[in-house]
Amino acid sequence: MEHTPQVEASHLCFVLEARPTYFDPFEDCFPNSAVQRGLEQIVSLESLGIPDQEGFSEYDQELIQRFEETVELRDGKYYVELPWHQDRLEKVPSNHAASLRILDRVASNLTKKNRYAEYLEVFRQQQREGIIEEIFVSPQEFDQYIWIPHRPVFTTDPTMTTKIRPIFNCSLKTGGGLSLNEAAYSGVNLTGDILKLLLAFRTNHYILVADIRRAFLTIHRRLTRTGFASF
Repeated sequence: MEHTPQVEASHLCFVLEARPTYFDPFEDCFPNSAVQRGLEQIVSLESLGIPDQEGFSEYDQELIQRFEETVELRDGKYYVELPWHQDRLEKVPSNHAASLRILDRVASNLTKKNRYAEYLEVFRQQQREGIIEEIFVSPQEFDQYIWIPHRPVFTTDPTMTTKIRPIFNCSLKTGGGLSLNEAAYSGVNLTGDILKLLLAFRTNHYILVADIRRAFLTIHRRLTRTGFASF
């Protein structure tokens, strides 16, 4: 006769009626639905892998304050300075040689595909709209600038209005130095505000949706000693 192991009642209840190890604010509202009670955990920062950030560090506060103090309003346009880690920015060397090689490869591939003029028109359109501006640099001064190489990405989706767009590579590292992305101050994590935004959409009677493209064109970068350009 096969022996049936005995299971204690406490172990059985632990499996069939498991108790959560965290505070459940929806337990009294939805006593029969574990899914609905788990909604709070789904949108919590901890479940997304983001630590709670009630306060910023002194370093974050210093850079944010410095950024806010440099904002200027001139002729109806805002001028701001890009925030940097100054100790890292000094370690970003000029990447003109690598950027020129990337430029030659991209131009050659576009010429073979007969799409060079189409890609160039993207930048001309951005120039007409004031998104970018043209600069003139002597070849002898290329090594005094930090360049941002780019490549095209094409889409065949008929629903997309933008069929071609440039992808900029600010992660390019040369000479053992740092990249622009590593030297740039990305700011504090604002992911936690998404929950407030979702709640606002669900609780307010009216929602204003706007195209911020024109608002973006009113923001300009204040010129500093650090110069950037894109081939």
